[in-house]
Amino acid sequence: MKRHVIRLAAVLAALVAGLGLLASPAWADGADIAVQSDDQKGDIGQTVSVSVGLANKGDKPLDAGQVTLFYRAPTGSVITQVGGGTNCQFNTSRTTARCQIGAGWRAAIVAPGGPFVRRNLDLRINGKITAPGEFRVACECDANKGNNSTSIVLNGVTKPLPSASPKPSVKPSPSVSRSASPSATPSETPEVTDEPTEEEPVGPGVAEPSTPAASGDSLLSGMMLVGFGIVLLGLVGLGGAVYLWRVRAGRDEDEGGDDGGVDMDATQVIR
Repeated sequence: MKRHVIRLAAVLAALVAGLGLLASPAWADGADIAVQSDDQKGDIGQTVSVSVGLANKGDKPLDAGQVTLFYRAPTGSVITQVGGGTNCQFNTSRTTARCQIGAGWRAAIVAPGGPFVRRNLDLRINGKITAPGEFRVACECDANKGNNSTSIVLNGVTKPLPSASPKPSVKPSPSVSRSASPSATPSETPEVTDEPTEEEPVGPGVAEPSTPAASGDSLLSGMMLVGFGIVLLGLVGLGGAVYLWRVRAGRDEDEGGDDGGVDMDATQVIR
C-alpha cells in the first residue's frame, strides 16, 4: 500500500511540473520585440521629428522572420519621412505608412535583452491635433503582442478630442396682424435647420493585417484554469488514498491481534 501511495505522489509531482511548463509565457523562450515613442510639440505648418524605438526584450536573437512597421500620423498631421524603414507604402493623404524594417535598425535589435534603438518619424502639422497616432510592429517571430504598439503623441493629445455638435438655427416666425375674427388657419411653427459641420475627408488607409491580441491570453488563462483544476483533483485523490491506507492499516492491526478473528476484505458486505 505504501508503494502505491509513493507512486501516486510521483505522478502528481510530474503533473504539476508539466502544468508549470504549460502555464509559463510563450515568449519566455524566444524573441520579443517591444516599441517606444516620445511625445513632441509643434505649431501649425511646422515639421517635427518624433523618436520611436525598438528593442528585443526576449532571451533569444531575432530570427530571419520579416519585420513590418506600421505608422499612423496623429490627426491633423501627415508623414513626411520614415527613418529606419524601407520599401514604405503611403496612402494618398500620407497619414499612414507601411514599411519593412531597414537593415541597420534590424541589425541593432537582433541581440536579446538590448536597449531601445531609436529612429525619427518626421511629421508636418497641417492643423489642430485632435487625436494621437500609432506606431506598431509585427513579426511571426514574436509571440508577445502586448508590447508591439505605442501611441504617437503630438501637443499632449493622448486621446481623441470630442467634436463640437452643430447648433440648430431657429428662424423667427413671421408676424401675424391682429384681426377681429379668430384665424381659421393654425399659426406657423418656426423652422429648425441643422447646419452640419464639414468633416475632414479621410483618405484610403493602408491595409494592415490584423493580429488577434487577446486569443493567446484567453487560451493561456483557460489552460491555467484546467491545470489548477487537475492539480486540485489530484491532491484530493492523494488525501483520500492516504486516508484509506491508514484506515486499512489500522484494521489489519486490530484483526491481527485477535486469534479467533476472521480476515474480512474491505469489499465484503455484512449481512
